[in-house]
Amino acid sequence: MLRRLKIDWDDLAKTTPLDTPFPAPEPGIERPEHVEPSDFPDFLDAIGHVGMGGSGFRTAEKIRKSRGAHTLVINGVECEPGLSIDKSVLLHESERVLAGAGACAAAVGAQRILLAVHNDDALIARLKPLYEGIDIIRLPRRYPAGAEKLILKKLIGRSPAPGTRPYQYGYLMQNAVSLRAVGRALIDGIPVVERPLTLAMPSARFYRNLIAPIGLAAGELLKAYDLPYEEDRHLIIDSGLMMGHEVGPLDAITKTTLSLLVIEREGLERKEKPCIRCGACYTACPLGLHPF
Repeated sequence: MLRRLKIDWDDLAKTTPLDTPFPAPEPGIERPEHVEPSDFPDFLDAIGHVGMGGSGFRTAEKIRKSRGAHTLVINGVECEPGLSIDKSVLLHESERVLAGAGACAAAVGAQRILLAVHNDDALIARLKPLYEGIDIIRLPRRYPAGAEKLILKKLIGRSPAPGTRPYQYGYLMQNAVSLRAVGRALIDGIPVVERPLTLAMPSARFYRNLIAPIGLAAGELLKAYDLPYEEDRHLIIDSGLMMGHEVGPLDAITKTTLSLLVIEREGLERKEKPCIRCGACYTACPLGLHPF
């Protein structure tokens, strides 16, 4: 069971440009000159698009349900501490993000696009010239500020009713990496066969944002960067310290892999203790969840 872990992320680069040690994929579809809004969900299914912010929900279905939404929200608010792949995509792949955002907005009839990011003046100063004409929404720099319900709460000024979705309030929310994948297909003819992610190994002072082929074994990615991984000494965590899960070196990178964090096992794995029912978790939970 994962317990408290102190990593000095501030000493590591946070918005490194995207790179890859692998050859770029060949175009797998004919680049469309124009996609009709009515055909857009079928196009998303054809390129294999799912929510790449962690949900893995079929984007085509999300678009169909969101028709009539007045606003598209580009979600660049990363929940997981230490990850910066959304920021890197927003900064270094803005053309593709904007192409994907424009296509999704047109498909549902949205007249406005917003960009939600952490409340970081330096980051926002870099984003403004890249996203001219798009209003930027600031969210707190704490977990889990990027949750759809918390962004929606800020937009509508109240907590959304239980069980409701953003489209029921006129909003379509799409993760920055998800929109980049749409733009990649529209501009380059590349379907969803690659995954932008953060790769970090704090003990080796290694931190990189990169693009890896979907289906590549985690161990092969570590080898590509010569990281000193030892299976009996290190733990590979897929998609963050808070909501992630352990994977092995033979497990594949998927469309929903936000990151691979290589952490030393010593001091990380401890025996779970009984709950003393103090209620501190409920007090701390931003969504007010009761641990029943």
